[in-house]
Amino acid sequence: MAREKTYQTDIRKARKQQQRKRKMRRLIAITAVACIALAAVLTSEAWLPKLKNSLKGAADKVTNKDSNVEQGEFPIDIGETNNSEVYTFGDNLALVTDTNVIIFDKDGNKLKSVQHKLANPIGVCGEDMVLLYDKGGYSLMTIGKDGEVYSKMFTEQIILAKLGSTDYAAVVTQTDKYAAYLTVYDAKGKETFLWSNTQRVTDLTLNAEGNGCILTSIRAKDGQLWGSVTALSFTQTEPVFTIDNIPAMIYDTVYSQEGSFWALSDTRLMHMSQSGEIISQYDFDTALKAAAMDTRIAAVVEKGVTRESFELTVAFSQSTDIKKHVIEGECKQMLCYDNKIYILTNDSMFVFDEDGEQSGRYKVSSDYSSFVIIDGEVFAKDYQCIYKVDLSDNQD
Repeated sequence: MAREKTYQTDIRKARKQQQRKRKMRRLIAITAVACIALAAVLTSEAWLPKLKNSLKGAADKVTNKDSNVEQGEFPIDIGETNNSEVYTFGDNLALVTDTNVIIFDKDGNKLKSVQHKLANPIGVCGEDMVLLYDKGGYSLMTIGKDGEVYSKMFTEQIILAKLGSTDYAAVVTQTDKYAAYLTVYDAKGKETFLWSNTQRVTDLTLNAEGNGCILTSIRAKDGQLWGSVTALSFTQTEPVFTIDNIPAMIYDTVYSQEGSFWALSDTRLMHMSQSGEIISQYDFDTALKAAAMDTRIAAVVEKGVTRESFELTVAFSQSTDIKKHVIEGECKQMLCYDNKIYILTNDSMFVFDEDGEQSGRYKVSSDYSSFVIIDGEVFAKDYQCIYKVDLSDNQD
């Protein structure tokens, strides 16, 4: 009997030991889960935004696939960056991030990546290159599809810089002596022209031949701002023409036809001749929101009278007529390309022909924030990707 009791006692002890082990394992497991949960909560600021972006990116791809976005090499992943912009030159896309300029062809193939050190890069497009400059800074660089073409460092602050269709670069700096000091470089970065002005330059546009430009400037007189337009030829020292005493600050100009040009101010759009005659003029009814101009057509967007709408006004270089349209939604961006007008809204892309009439409205992703055009093809960008958008089978 004693042996039997001993055996039973041993069994009970073994069972109790197993129960204690199971309880201990449960306690360890619960403690581990609690530690992991606590660590996740404490570090949520680091991993939660990335998780949200990943989920958003997956959702975006599904949404954009349903929105007739072409595949292949697209969408192009922008990567982790605080700011990014897309520019075009020739048949190429230039993605500018905080640290790099990445060049793609229009099929989405990566051609080159160039590192930059610009704190606030502003891009302007040419024929075979893109120019980046630090607005208010001292350096600029030009980049083609094979990489950096040339770079410049200035001792004075850069006010603005522009590229022409022949890749001539015009750079305006501010010196102690002059409010505006213009330096023009050829496509290889060689200095070709110098000019100075005591008035502050607000805009500059190079002509199609690359041998001249239009500058706009402002001056204060009797408590009012007056604008001036000066046309320069890079083959002579004296201006081709000067138009003074324009009662507005002009901050954008585009060459039109037969020597005329568009001039955009904060209050009106003007079509002007080189003699200073105003060929036509449109005064804004409400606040100006966006503008775009081409050789034959100019368009302005004003704040709508009703909420969630805007007004589009189209002017023409060959007549004094205007066309007006009221469009629902928010105008995110507007471009003139090949004498057509493209407008990106909350969820649509509107296209207007050279007669100012709507030729199409296309459903697009509401996440698109901006777009560019190459050979009539639209490339849109959101926070994470660049998409090649097919508008042909996606009309509302």
